Amino acid sequence: MDKDRLVGFILTLFSLFTGTIFIYSLFFAGEAISMLVLKLTAAVTMGSFLLVTLVIGLSLLFSPPTVKVEEIERKLAEELKKLKEQGYPFPWHQ
Repeated sequence: MDKDRLVGFILTLFSLFTGTIFIYSLFFAGEAISMLVLKLTAAVTMGSFLLVTLVIGLSLLFSPPTVKVEEIERKLAEELKKLKEQGYPFPWHQ
């Protein structure tokens, strides 16, 4: 069995096993265990959501500012002007 199939098999077994334990804990275990499972599920779900929003916020906070299109056009026009002054032939541009 190749490595990908083995990992797929292990993930499938893990998913089925964990899902079975989760369903059993919610519906067939005692009331205290059911509430604990619900609280843990809510905590993990909210924690995951908040972690994703934290990563997005930090990447927006620390990423360099975007360059505006007008600034890019201005720089390209300056470069074109410099090349024309140097005598570079542009057959496609009159």
